Formats: sequence, structure tokens, C-alpha cells
Amino acid sequence: MWPKSITAFFGGLALSVSIMLSLYLLIPLEIDVKLLIGLIAGFLIWVGAMVYYFSYNSAKASGLACIKLLLISVAVNAFLFLTK
Repeated sequence: MWPKSITAFFGGLALSVSIMLSLYLLIPLEIDVKLLIGLIAGFLIWVGAMVYYFSYNSAKASGLACIKLLLISVAVNAFLFLTK
């Protein structure tokens, strides 16, 4: 159970940071509003991702799901960086 919990914790954290980076690049608001939205939404995404990853039967399956979603999010971030 601990390997699955650790995978869910750090995988959810990495995914929420990556998604919030994409959101930060897309929202045309002032910096303080972006930070507030990032704080609230980032925590909610992190909790949702942890629950999603913890629902898998093993740490290996949880890690593979995490890597798949993280690669998609990193690709979106790279695209947004290159187009700005």
C-alpha cells in the first residue's frame, strides 16, 4: 500500500504542477489572480489525481497511468512555450 500511496502523492503533485503551468500560460489575467486560481485549482487537481492514481491495484499500474497523463501535459506545455 505504501508504494501506491507514494506514487499517487508524487504523481499527483507533478501532474497538478504541470497542468497549472499550462493554465498559467493560457489565462490572460493579472499575476495575483493567476496565483490565486493556481493555488485553489492546483490543490483540487492534486487531490483528484491522488484519488485517481490510488484507485489502481498496484503501484506499477498507478505509475504507468501517471506517466501517460504527465507526458500529455508536458507535450501541451512544450507546445504553449514554443508558440508564445
